[in-house]
Amino acid sequence: MHMILTRLFVLLWISSLTACSSFSGNVVPNKGLTMEQVYDSHESVDNNASRLPPVPANAVSREFKKLPNPELTMYVYPHVAGKEQLPIPGYETVFSAYTETHYALPNEIIRDYAIELY
Repeated sequence: MHMILTRLFVLLWISSLTACSSFSGNVVPNKGLTMEQVYDSHESVDNNASRLPPVPANAVSREFKKLPNPELTMYVYPHVAGKEQLPIPGYETVFSAYTETHYALPNEIIRDYAIELY
């Protein structure tokens, strides 16, 4: 029984090694657009986009309201810093609770709540 399992393991191991090296085709397809054709089609799309009607500047801000990002105040006590042990006076610093500005999806927050924020 042990001999059969050993032979089976060796057979599976050898077949797994040859399976990875059996592909002989080209990885990059030869069919498709050239870079020049892609670039030209992109330029034509840009030219058509300039003929679109203008969008009001505040259209996005009306649709996507900012979610609250509370500001936290931290007091840094007087201390010494660096190799020279320079004295640093105490000071207050303010930072936002979140590192990024988050926006609500359209109609995701109550209108009164959004007005209350700003």
